[in-house]
Amino acid sequence: MSGAAVRRTLVVVAALAVSLLAGCGVRPSGVITGGPAPQAPGEKVQLYLLSHAMLTPVVRPLTAVPTPTQALEQLAAGPDGDELAQGYTTEVPRDVAPVVVTIRSSSVTVKLSSDPAGLSAAAVGQIVCTVGEVVVTAGQQARPAVTLIGQGHSRGPLACPLPQ
Repeated sequence: MSGAAVRRTLVVVAALAVSLLAGCGVRPSGVITGGPAPQAPGEKVQLYLLSHAMLTPVVRPLTAVPTPTQALEQLAAGPDGDELAQGYTTEVPRDVAPVVVTIRSSSVTVKLSSDPAGLSAAAVGQIVCTVGEVVVTAGQQARPAVTLIGQGHSRGPLACPLPQ
């Protein structure tokens, strides 16, 4: 190969190297945060809290598989310190607990300590989505229809309003 051909080859190789090292048009961006890290089944509970008045799933670590009753009692306790710092809120009043959850083949009945007729739409959504998620996670059935009962009143059957 002549000296000119070698120089041309080196120029082409250098140009290709520069274009590859330039990132092929990928532009830098800021840090993109995701949700919480995935955990093994049975070591978490997914509660539905409110973020900017929208139902939002929030994962809490646990040491054992939660029952629907335990999940709803945690929901009634409201956001923890970290969740509050991130702006999560709840409309579920503390007096809905204790609860009794009865699971049937395609439905779930949640007996509240308070009247479900007095709950806001957001609070009902939080309860329905939380109990539905626990039932599905436990592998007991597909997302169930949930009926809330208490003090002689009922609401439902209801489905979680979030697309799944």
